[in-house]
Amino acid sequence: MSLFNAAALQSLDASLSDDSSIVEVEEDELRRIAGGETQRRCAGLKLASRIVGVATANSADLDDDGVLHSMGEFMRRLSSLRQTALGVIGADKASPDFPLVFNAVTNAMLDVATEEWKWSRLAPGKTRQLPPGVIGKLLAVTIQSQPERFTNELAGGDMANARRLCVLESIPKLYSLANLFDYYQTDSAVMLGRLVRAVVDEAETHTTQMTISTSPSFAVRAILQRMYGISTGLMCEVYKAAAFRDVTTMRSMSDLDRSIVIAQYEHLGGMKYDHILEQHHSVMARMIETANLILKP
Repeated sequence: MSLFNAAALQSLDASLSDDSSIVEVEEDELRRIAGGETQRRCAGLKLASRIVGVATANSADLDDDGVLHSMGEFMRRLSSLRQTALGVIGADKASPDFPLVFNAVTNAMLDVATEEWKWSRLAPGKTRQLPPGVIGKLLAVTIQSQPERFTNELAGGDMANARRLCVLESIPKLYSLANLFDYYQTDSAVMLGRLVRAVVDEAETHTTQMTISTSPSFAVRAILQRMYGISTGLMCEVYKAAAFRDVTTMRSMSDLDRSIVIAQYEHLGGMKYDHILEQHHSVMARMIETANLILKP
């Protein structure tokens, strides 16, 4: 507990943020840009800016060779994660959608690599890298729990891949929460799996409520992607707020009482975090109610 900064929960993404001064071009907007070469260049901007930012911050006092070496290490890690993710998604290089899938996977794994880099800076020697096998395991468990949502024959290849990419993009964001405070879980991957499934369940439920059987596929896909992003974002905010309260409560204890409580948690396999899932469910419902009020004529 002595090394844990509860206040950091309130600004998890403050360091190395892409959103403060850059407006990102999203996938559906990229589709409207004429010319494959222009699409490729635009999709590469985020990758280039992030890599240069990491290399520069990590090697501010190094010469050019040192910066290039730092970039090389980051790129090797990104490449390794991307190859694993492409295998998990089952991307077909012959498919006309492969460039878009490749870009989406690159962005998701870029978040993973950046998250690892941030924690290597914040807690040297205690970095938790996301094992490539965990990515496949989490996606496989999600697909197995709701196979009808991810089966090509039932959902259509385009929607099935969209769902896989949505889950893949949510994993690094949720993984960052476990890195910040893991509720003393002996197996943080199990907790991460529950968080992912909660995000999926809420996103799919509300997407179904907002669409009808006659909705065109591109509209369903757009709503699905937005809903996954909303569900993931709200889960992150709920988790940070709950963890902040839980950690603050533990800090208010005496050193002896806190050490006894932590020992009990470790013996039992970790603290309970069901209140986070329940709060996420409530907040998602409130979000839909608010949206309906805004759209009400």
